[in-house]
Amino acid sequence: MSYSLAFSQAIVAVLFVGDKVEQGYYDFVPTKEMSESLNIARPTAVKILGHLASAGIIETREGAKGGVRLAKKPENITLLDVFDAIETGKPMFRHDFELRVRGEKPTRAQQAVLTVLNDAESSMKTTLAQTTIADLLVKLNE
Repeated sequence: MSYSLAFSQAIVAVLFVGDKVEQGYYDFVPTKEMSESLNIARPTAVKILGHLASAGIIETREGAKGGVRLAKKPENITLLDVFDAIETGKPMFRHDFELRVRGEKPTRAQQAVLTVLNDAESSMKTTLAQTTIADLLVKLNE
């Protein structure tokens, strides 16, 4: 599988920010606090937050009262939005291998495998599109 740990970390970061602001702790959550609380190395957190900001999921502010906050309401952010911000077009399954054996049967086998893998990725993306940050915040605060 080709997806990075950053995708899972990004989901947790968005939840952390959404929850802190929802509970009234901050207008903008300090990046340092988020990074330390979630045990995400600061350079990794900065990179993740940059991708999320570029995608319009979070907004950032510099300075003493700076940090990050959600740029949209949690119900308007799907896990697919986070996925697309972090993974930017990477396929879930690599299938760029070259078979040494040639012929109809190996070609059909490779095509059949590719079809199954593409269907699996499509199903996953459908599920991600149906789950919002708000859905996860509800579960978080049960």
